[in-house]
Amino acid sequence: MTAMTARLFAKTSNWMVHGIHTACALLVVVFAASVFLVLDASVEQANKFGQATERKLVQQEFQHLIDEIVKYQAAVSIWDATVAQIRSSEFSHYFVERQLRTRLWSEFGFSWTVFAPSGKQAVVAVNRGEEVSPDKADALLFWIDDLVYEATQKYWAALKKSDGGFVVRRPAPDPDKLSPELPFIHAADMRMVDGRLSIVVVQAVLPRSLFIPAGFEQPTLMVSVKPISDKMLATMSERLGIGGLHVVKEDELKERPTAYTPVGKGFTDGPFLVAWQPNAPGPTIWKAVMPKVALLSALAAIAMGFIAWRFGMLVRALQRSEASNRFLAKHDGLTGLANRIGFQEALEAFTGTVRDGQLAIIAADLDKFKMVNDRFGHAAGDAVLRTIAQRFRDRVGDRGIVARLGGDEFMVILRDVADHDEVLAVANGMVIDAQIPIPYNNLPLQVGSSAGIAFYPQHGRNLRNLVHSADMALYQAKNCGRGRSVIFENDQPESVPEETQIAAA
Repeated sequence: MTAMTARLFAKTSNWMVHGIHTACALLVVVFAASVFLVLDASVEQANKFGQATERKLVQQEFQHLIDEIVKYQAAVSIWDATVAQIRSSEFSHYFVERQLRTRLWSEFGFSWTVFAPSGKQAVVAVNRGEEVSPDKADALLFWIDDLVYEATQKYWAALKKSDGGFVVRRPAPDPDKLSPELPFIHAADMRMVDGRLSIVVVQAVLPRSLFIPAGFEQPTLMVSVKPISDKMLATMSERLGIGGLHVVKEDELKERPTAYTPVGKGFTDGPFLVAWQPNAPGPTIWKAVMPKVALLSALAAIAMGFIAWRFGMLVRALQRSEASNRFLAKHDGLTGLANRIGFQEALEAFTGTVRDGQLAIIAADLDKFKMVNDRFGHAAGDAVLRTIAQRFRDRVGDRGIVARLGGDEFMVILRDVADHDEVLAVANGMVIDAQIPIPYNNLPLQVGSSAGIAFYPQHGRNLRNLVHSADMALYQAKNCGRGRSVIFENDQPESVPEETQIAAA
């Protein structure tokens, strides 16, 4: 190697070393800057997403409140007694006292209740529990004339001719709803009434049969006003997990609050703004992540890109392995259901969050399962367990968790249950599911199931007692002839109603 070649090689080596050092330094800077920018953008998006979610929840809460007020008003406006009052010469003192003052004002807090034929001139008006002269409601009817018009149009559109009169159409029944749909003849909106944001509902008075004899089709409208109180706003805030929900006043409009949303249609004096203190996750994210960003930047400078890449691969592999091990530790390998550990953890978590009476467990095991194992072998038994497990999982859906504790023993946790009948229906469905034959090697395998039901906390305030109560109910179901569901009651399972005894398929 000549001197010139040596010098050239030295220069090239130095250049490469400096280049690598510079590249590493730039890599650290770019890495740190990229993480900072991505984190900053993520925090901003998280704040926006949080506010958008809260805004939607507030809007839904106000709409739900309007729907509830419509139902409260319908209890009086769609009522034969109210129709009789309208068709008489005047409203009786008893009706005004009992229904309009005591019920709608004292119990439900309606500040105004007005009855007006065709919505033009009031015949009865009750303001804050006191019957007032009907002409005192003229101003109210004037400011809600759009709602009066809308309710009147909906009323006429809903009328359908029938023998001897008219029938008001109502929506088709929906089996997925707990209460029947009301006829869609009301108009509702947020309005400022007597200096307070209020919900105004206008609806025609109808008999419960929704049949209107000929000659009585001209509507009398019932107008109800429900003020939005500070207590109602505070309750909404607590329920939604936000702070300071309030109606925005005029002096606040110059500087719009951080989180707000309009409510009401805004046809006359709206829309109105409600504001709250948003739960911005940004500061928490910065505080939790920034130390890690600094540490990762230092590691990137020391370990270079290759080691960091390899380290990242190792971490991801370990995470996948740990996730797999966690899953296997809490789930049954044959059926994929939760095992005893997963069942216990889920039940402990649910009992710490649900309200009384909203959680139930079902203990179930298979009838004649040992006969299948003895006659066709364990492979057939495994096929039965997998099929029954899938049927139980489909039956329960997202309402709870299905677990296999071992052998042919199953446990079901149901949360947010409405009543005993709902849980009993699920248990009866499981009994039926187990009775359906299972094809195996061109042979139908026939088993059955029995189920015992216990509710938290009346049948046990801890896991052991609750499971014991369900097991006791299960034993009673088996002693009564199998193929049925029994609810535990007062330390002994209650007698089995006729509809809970499931005939074999």
